[in-house]
Amino acid sequence: MTDPADPFVDTLIATAEADPEVVGLVLAGSSAQPWRRDQWSDHDFLMITADGTQERYRTDLSWLPDNEQIAFWFRETAHGLKVLYRTGLLVEFAVFDRGEFAGCGLNHYDVAIDRGGIAELAEAIQARSLAPRTVDRPAELRNFLCLVYIATGRARRGELLSASVFVHHYSLEHLLVLLRDLLPPDQCDGLDALDVWRRFETADPSLGAALGDAVSRPVEEAARALTDVADRELRVRWDGYPAAETQVVRDLLGW
Repeated sequence: MTDPADPFVDTLIATAEADPEVVGLVLAGSSAQPWRRDQWSDHDFLMITADGTQERYRTDLSWLPDNEQIAFWFRETAHGLKVLYRTGLLVEFAVFDRGEFAGCGLNHYDVAIDRGGIAELAEAIQARSLAPRTVDRPAELRNFLCLVYIATGRARRGELLSASVFVHHYSLEHLLVLLRDLLPPDQCDGLDALDVWRRFETADPSLGAALGDAVSRPVEEAARALTDVADRELRVRWDGYPAAETQVVRDLLGW
């Protein structure tokens, strides 16, 4: 349920309830789970409006609570916007008609307004979004290793900006997909099924700290440290781990 003490959410719901064009309001993220909120939490919500009206809500933000306090906003996707308030509150939302809403993704949510079929639709969207996906472990490992190899080569060439992105984002993302797939089920409850980066440190604090330490280093050191973490962890978590493939990259890079 929503948090009755949150003035932004209270005003948002009241405003939407008073608008006959609004057919649904779905809170997401920490807005749907207020016990997770802290000073750095944003507000996430999805608003469903009558067919043909949704674009107006994406271009005229006068309906948002405390809109006079908006510092700036921008259109992030066809349906979604980000809004930063002068108070420091960040709001991320999307506006859909029913058909557009059916194509979105949902993790945790709370239906605050339902004028017909929104709860059922949200339930189906969540079930589709959270359906188990098969992870191709060899492919994720090989992608990780190739990206580490590319990043290190670019760093040695002097392309540090590109190399940094390859190490700190591209390669780590594949490693996180692989490691999350290898976590025991009881450690996965708090993970964000739609965002591989979110709350890994909560699920496995020691491994999260090791990964964080690795990527805090200069580019080639980070690449080597990530490879060390991957090799160590995969040896004990993955039956059939192809350690020889990791060794190929180590040898090529002189590690």
